[in-house]
Amino acid sequence: ELQEKLLDGYSLSPVPSADVEKPCSLTKSEMISLRHYSAWHRSNGTVKAYKAHGNNLSHPDAAGTDILSLYSVRKLAVDLTGLKATQVDICPNSCIAYTGEYENLEFCPYICGKTVCGLARYKTPIKVSVSSKKVPKAQMMYLPIMMMIRALFSNVESSRLMRNRDHCLQSALNLIATAQEQSYSDFGNSSAHLHHHQEMGLFQDSRDLGIALSSDGAQLTMKKQSDTWLLILILLNLPAEIQYKSYNTILPLAIPGPNAPGNIESFL
Repeated sequence: ELQEKLLDGYSLSPVPSADVEKPCSLTKSEMISLRHYSAWHRSNGTVKAYKAHGNNLSHPDAAGTDILSLYSVRKLAVDLTGLKATQVDICPNSCIAYTGEYENLEFCPYICGKTVCGLARYKTPIKVSVSSKKVPKAQMMYLPIMMMIRALFSNVESSRLMRNRDHCLQSALNLIATAQEQSYSDFGNSSAHLHHHQEMGLFQDSRDLGIALSSDGAQLTMKKQSDTWLLILILLNLPAEIQYKSYNTILPLAIPGPNAPGNIESFL
């Protein structure tokens, strides 16, 4: 039932849609700026460091290439990748996210114990008019997962790594067919995954994605209780030795606290 609600009548087309954006050409300045931005981001640099190193790269004695400002290079990265965060209305008590069956509601229907939350979704406007825009009391930020997956398959090396699950699966299927013994080591060659493939008809394409979902409260500042609920996605397609590395995990959303989410499925 939940799967049907999430799919909402969606079915996968046998061929890619025609609206897939084609790669665009970049100027020398944009290319070097993106490399500079990537190195700065991976090293947890400060804004001051970005500007200082950018000035060195722009110096005539160096390459002499203009480095984009931090604002401009961030905008360029968002435009190229499609990784643009969207805001989703939520209950101020973190009971629900206004998605799916709750999308058009204006009061929180979540029942905790025997009490209905009932908090209003929107702030009460100071002046009411026809053109007044409803302002939500609370929101969470969401990053589109599909754009992250698309980026991984757009790179030669990461695309090869993303097919590791299928490589393990095919090796396990071959061992079963030849009646050889197999020692299971990861999701890709596990009995559960073989069941998915053989009995449920899943993972028939080498690019099909397996994801492990983990969620828990996080204390973001010292001397406080957990005040944020994080959702982490583990890509089971990757080799086991790098699946849990921080640079390979996806954090698509963080649910504001201090309360734990009520109906967590509405946030997904």
